[in-house]
Amino acid sequence: MKKSDIVIMPEYFDRYINLVDDISLNDALMVNGLSLLNTEKLNLEKLADKVYESGKWTVNDILQHIIDTERVFIYRALRFARNDNTVLPGFDENTYAVEAKASNRTLESIIHEFDITRQSSICFFNSLDEDQLLRTGNCFNKNISVLAIGFTLAGHLIHHLNVIKERYYPLIFN
Repeated sequence: MKKSDIVIMPEYFDRYINLVDDISLNDALMVNGLSLLNTEKLNLEKLADKVYESGKWTVNDILQHIIDTERVFIYRALRFARNDNTVLPGFDENTYAVEAKASNRTLESIIHEFDITRQSSICFFNSLDEDQLLRTGNCFNKNISVLAIGFTLAGHLIHHLNVIKERYYPLIFN
């Protein structure tokens, strides 16, 4: 299914979904996955622990956040795809970032973990039929379909890479 098959565009998450082209979910997750990170890898390595402002996340923190978010959203998608109508809470991304201790890891290990996580997500979404992809649930006090969750994940990576390019790249290119 394609982005244009999303029946109701979820409030808040639309900011990520709208960054993705109107392509199949599988293609969106593949295109906005490991190859995109690998394209930026040399610049990401140059940033190391640099931050553009005190208190902001490092590149490792941002990438770990992307992985953690993917795992949380896959859990949500699984619940909704299996017709579980439990309202699911949000999560505190800042607490997760502190507790992940991404600064103790190499960029290489985080990119590897992202690849494995994204491959698992792709397998999950490919296992669903159209009815399951169109099922909806409530998380973060927002109604969202399983399909929209998939496109949210694809756009979430784009969003954060855009932030890195806009706010962090000047630290190495100026």
